[in-house]
Amino acid sequence: MNERVQSDLASADPVRGGDDAELHDLVRRVAADAQATATTGIAARTPWWRRRRAIVPISLGVLAIATGAAVLIPLQLSVNDTPVELDVEIPIVYTTDTGIEVSCRYGLYFGDPVDRSAADERLAAFVSSHDWTGIGQRIYDEAIANPFVPGPDDDWEVDTPELRDQSSFIHATELIWAEIPDELLHDEWSSGSTMDCTGVLH
Repeated sequence: MNERVQSDLASADPVRGGDDAELHDLVRRVAADAQATATTGIAARTPWWRRRRAIVPISLGVLAIATGAAVLIPLQLSVNDTPVELDVEIPIVYTTDTGIEVSCRYGLYFGDPVDRSAADERLAAFVSSHDWTGIGQRIYDEAIANPFVPGPDDDWEVDTPELRDQSSFIHATELIWAEIPDELLHDEWSSGSTMDCTGVLH
């Protein structure tokens, strides 16, 4: 399993030990803190599914309302300690198998804000103009079809259906990257990402 996915999955396992009451209390505190804190995106030089050491952490610490939709607050991202304006906020909209309608967002920024290349600008132009209609339901369907099961190397001390759903959702967001043509993902490309999706699947 590559380090980027390990980083994403580690964020889905917020507590090491403790009972359920402590877990819920910690998740509430993390969610509250997330509303006031920008997410830091670490640059990845090659596509994360091609390079084991590429890491792009995704912010998942947000409150969710009863319908499963995230509380709408501006997505925030910093790349190399510099706050950036996202190149795109991809709408992630889907309906679960229990009839819950979910709406959240996945944000992307390409390049180094201090020294952005023409190739990064082309990537940004593509994702901002691309038709992302239906990507949310496709991500959901992929997460349902390929549920994540932690293995011995994942070392989860807290294992709940919700955390497994969240991890399945993170893996399924690979479909976003599959929409980007290979020729745009040049050798020196980099990106940062953030989302307010909580991975509700049921």
